[in-house]
Amino acid sequence: MPPPTPTSWVTAWVADPLGLVLAVTLAGAYAAGVVTARRRGVSWPWWHTAVYAALGVGSLVLATCGALAAYRGTLFWVGAAQATVLSAVTPLGLALGDPVGLARAARPGLGQRAGAGTRWLARVAMFPLLSSVVAAATLVVFFFTPWFGRSLSVPWVRELAYAVLLVTGTLVVLPLLTSELLPAWCTHPVRSLLAFVDGLIDAVPGILVMTTPQLLTVGAGAASLSRRSWGPAPMWDQRLGGGVMLAIAELVGLPLLGVVLVGWIRADDAEARLVDAELDARRTAPRPPVPGGAGAGSQPGGEAERDRPWWESDPRFSHFRD
Repeated sequence: MPPPTPTSWVTAWVADPLGLVLAVTLAGAYAAGVVTARRRGVSWPWWHTAVYAALGVGSLVLATCGALAAYRGTLFWVGAAQATVLSAVTPLGLALGDPVGLARAARPGLGQRAGAGTRWLARVAMFPLLSSVVAAATLVVFFFTPWFGRSLSVPWVRELAYAVLLVTGTLVVLPLLTSELLPAWCTHPVRSLLAFVDGLIDAVPGILVMTTPQLLTVGAGAASLSRRSWGPAPMWDQRLGGGVMLAIAELVGLPLLGVVLVGWIRADDAEARLVDAELDARRTAPRPPVPGGAGAGSQPGGEAERDRPWWESDPRFSHFRD
């Protein structure tokens, strides 16, 4: 490949079979879900579709068929950026489109048809922090073994790498943004903590690649990384790649944490509105007369009613009182 230019970053494209098939399949399935949901009377938010198409499918096409794919065998840092995009950016874009919610809106009861074994396997694969460790370990294995070098010369190894990076990244992001895929104990505060810890774990592969003292690329396919007569030296190219991995991972981690925190705030607001509505209904409901006369403590607006601690009337703590 010749030295990259601003024009070549836009015009350098390759036709990757897996990337094209995944892009068409994901976009077509999502579009069909939106059409089906609207026919059922469900108004699907437009921004879900926009983020899914631009950040999810768009980054997938860019990573597998765009300049990141064209220069991955020439510059190490481009290959590192491509792997991180497939493992972090594309899964985030797809998850922000809420495909699970769209599937349930289009086909109610779809998740109930899965067998117990399938649901158990999905829960294990998406278990909090386990999937984060697996995704980070996959990137480490990809660059610290001959896997990356082999993927530069063997097509099926390249396609396998694309698929594994995409799947392991999706298993991290999708559960954090879809509460139905997590155990009951993963409340919003727990998910916020998990998103924060995931951001720390995601930094590990980039730091390791950036600080390792020897070249990582081995194999016949990796020879193209050192044959070029332009660009940074191989070691500086590798250190730059580790820095790019770290930057992309953290840039994705911050929005992910922000989305989880916004979901927590909205859930608290919705719960507070429900509690206020229930308390208002209790205050306005007629009460039966108390035998023997109505004292100050028996009146709805009496001092005894107003002096009761708030937790005695809050329906969220009724199970403690029982």
